[in-house]
Amino acid sequence: MHIGILRCGVLPDTASQKYGDMPDIITAAFHTIDPSIRFSVFDAIAEPLPSLDSCDAFLCTGSTSSSYDNTPWINNLQTMIRKCANSGKKVLGICFGHQVILQALGGKVEPCERGWALGTAFNELHHQKQGMQPPLQKMDILAMHRDQVSQLPEGAELLANSQFCPYFMVQFCSNILTIQGHPEFTPDIMRNLMAVNIDNFPDHKIREATISIESQLDSYTVLQWMINFINQRPAQTGGK
Repeated sequence: MHIGILRCGVLPDTASQKYGDMPDIITAAFHTIDPSIRFSVFDAIAEPLPSLDSCDAFLCTGSTSSSYDNTPWINNLQTMIRKCANSGKKVLGICFGHQVILQALGGKVEPCERGWALGTAFNELHHQKQGMQPPLQKMDILAMHRDQVSQLPEGAELLANSQFCPYFMVQFCSNILTIQGHPEFTPDIMRNLMAVNIDNFPDHKIREATISIESQLDSYTVLQWMINFINQRPAQTGGK
């Protein structure tokens, strides 16, 4: 399996010096499940985007940008996403990746009226798709986001949500799977990012998040689901 990571942002220096940048963290997380996966990294902001046949699947990372920013690189990324959707190419999205993918396909992304989501997101599962093995009764993973999807594109299927985030995990046709949270993050990474960005968060958010990240997480199971999704036989076309 060869996954192309579309890097949409960078971590603060204090985090990247300790854990590596976003692609390093993603690679390490996936390799805990399957060390044979090969990754290539493409800078979606500053470099030309890859051809669709260069990888078996693509993964859009998180970002400090907003998907609704009218910038050339985001517009180009959305064009690539639509091409992937129409061709049946497998695509995964994490956090900003989740948002920009669903926006590109006709959904809507907005700042959350309740402010930041921070810490563990406790989600209810609505569907148990074929690749969601081993099964879970709930899905709890780390999250850090200010924007979120407020309207799904036509044809998208809601897989999981929480009281805070109405569209936390979504599948579009048979070839696109996105998640608002960060299955690649560990509690230690989350603590580091909270400390670096502490001025952005109200005190009560920090207190709540500090407690919530000690809960049992389902991150490794969600990573397995993502691998299973890529390994499933693709449909002939992914578009509508």
